[in-house]
Amino acid sequence: MPRRWPPCWTACSRGSATVPRAVAGRDTNIGAKRARELRAELGLAPEEPVGSLLGLVEGRLGLPVAVASLPDDIAGCCWRDGERTVLWVNGTHPPVRMRFTLAHEAGHVRCGHDAGVAVDTPATLSGRSTDSREVQANAFAAELLAPAAGVRAMLDGEPTLDDVVRIAARHGISALAALFRLSTLRLSRRVDALRREIDDGLAMDVWQRLDPPPFADEIAAIGRGDLPRLSPAIAGGALAAIAAGRTSIEDAASAAGCAPQRLASGAATIGV
Repeated sequence: MPRRWPPCWTACSRGSATVPRAVAGRDTNIGAKRARELRAELGLAPEEPVGSLLGLVEGRLGLPVAVASLPDDIAGCCWRDGERTVLWVNGTHPPVRMRFTLAHEAGHVRCGHDAGVAVDTPATLSGRSTDSREVQANAFAAELLAPAAGVRAMLDGEPTLDDVVRIAARHGISALAALFRLSTLRLSRRVDALRREIDDGLAMDVWQRLDPPPFADEIAAIGRGDLPRLSPAIAGGALAAIAAGRTSIEDAASAAGCAPQRLASGAATIGV
């Protein structure tokens, strides 16, 4: 049975000393445009939610995903080495957080970001980063999961907390993420008041009262006992073996034919 999705939210922060500075309007527009382009490629209607994001990323985009037990301060990572890409997601986080993280990591790929993107922690996805690439990836994730047309279609006047929860439930995001979306789209004049209601736990009460159906995403069915959950394309890889605790970095590097220091650097980047 899929897990019920409570109202939660995630974020990501910058660990590099030199990063591209964001141009808020331009970078937000770039990320959102890339998401709209992808939605059109996938044949999604402008107002239609994305169903199983995990299936979409692995099946339609051909991007391997590793859902693993990572340190709590790591939300995910877009790991790239030449033509190879693996999207890592912290499987100990709530499903709505994992879902946004995965959309964010896919955004790095679709926005053409190189291998220099740092690990995403629970502070970047909240919009605190000034790195141009993170702003684009956040905007991509927001528009992919909760398209502007879909959010607007659910409103009839000033949104209430009930509206926030309905938007969150329909699009498979958290209540706080839904509020953030209303704020960036300038659809509410009561963002601060709604944020206080969420902080006070009232969104959970509304969620229980409305009792929306569980969102149908495979990622919600992954339990801690299933970790690491790896795409078939990487199930036998060196990093996967390290993440699963089946081998040492030295042995994995020997099997992969690469320097242990290089493999150790990649493993350390994602906290395994």
